Amino acid sequence: MQPKSAQQWRWSVKNALASTISLAHEHGLAEMLARGPERPLVLGYHRVVEDFAASATIEMPSMLTSRAMFERHLDCIGKHFRFVGVEDIGARLESGEPFTERVAAITFDDGYRDVYDNAYPVLQRRGIPATMFVVTDLLSRPSWQVHDRLYYLVAKAFRTWDDPRRELHGLLSELGLPADDITRGRASTKSPLVAVSALLPGLPQADVHRLMDGLEASVGNGFHDVPQTMTWDMVLEMHRAGFTIGSHTRSHVSLPAESPERVAEELAGSKRAIEERIGEPVRHFCYPGGQFNCTVVKAVERAGYDFAYTACTHGVPQHSKLTIERLLLWEGSSVDGAGQFSPAVLSCQAHDLWPPARKCGRVHHA
Repeated sequence: MQPKSAQQWRWSVKNALASTISLAHEHGLAEMLARGPERPLVLGYHRVVEDFAASATIEMPSMLTSRAMFERHLDCIGKHFRFVGVEDIGARLESGEPFTERVAAITFDDGYRDVYDNAYPVLQRRGIPATMFVVTDLLSRPSWQVHDRLYYLVAKAFRTWDDPRRELHGLLSELGLPADDITRGRASTKSPLVAVSALLPGLPQADVHRLMDGLEASVGNGFHDVPQTMTWDMVLEMHRAGFTIGSHTRSHVSLPAESPERVAEELAGSKRAIEERIGEPVRHFCYPGGQFNCTVVKAVERAGYDFAYTACTHGVPQHSKLTIERLLLWEGSSVDGAGQFSPAVLSCQAHDLWPPARKCGRVHHA
């Protein structure tokens, strides 16, 4: 069986299982296992593009959702949940008043321009509130998101190198970085996307920049256009239209990998920059890459945030409002074996019925 056929077969099986589970839920047979009203559904997206297939040839696929797919998600989620803003969820959490109906909130990370171009008009037309977590140092500047630049370089290296795992291990070792930990097992280097996911969480941003410089020295840059971020004027327009603007740090660092001093400045500096622009307190924060530990959570609290959002279901019980779970979605999150939208797969994810067992590779330990 060819790899592509095997992947399609796995997706077909997944869709068949999801259809069965979703049908059981609709008939009340899985109600006790499903997400109840007490757990608000917070959805996370990154980019919303016109054409997923075209964009995915050069961009990080797991960051992309087409506008058509985004609208399908809204249609499907809207049948089972009432859309609210994070302020509504926060008010309930603060008051202790229980949720009596299933609610969902839409959030976006990083501050990409295509969210303003493609998602913002859709949400305005439908009257759906949403939140944008911005990386403040990159707004109104033609600068790289660090994960985008690393992905481009790793992707080019994988196309250039004869043995990507061996070459990456050698480069990391040469730079004094934890090569054995990062490249342990072939699964960590089976694709550029997986390799980037293995590299980013445990490295301070200064080391990520050293790695990118090493990759450029090895394979050149080969860059084209930098994925655009929003301008502050766009952010202010969205805020005036009802968007909540939250912090995503100043430069999108992996917080558990940084020094306490760097963490404090990333948190406070971003909060301060947004508040100076929008003229009101910033209460909401989102952990870059979903990476956090107890030390980071306490730093978020000291910085003055009231609510903070993860990228998974892990949380800190003593700080429940600062570890609010999120479900991250992209184009491939809800498709069948033929690559077509599957309401059953999305419904199972939204109701926390799929997948049956999930592994989280994010940093949550101290």
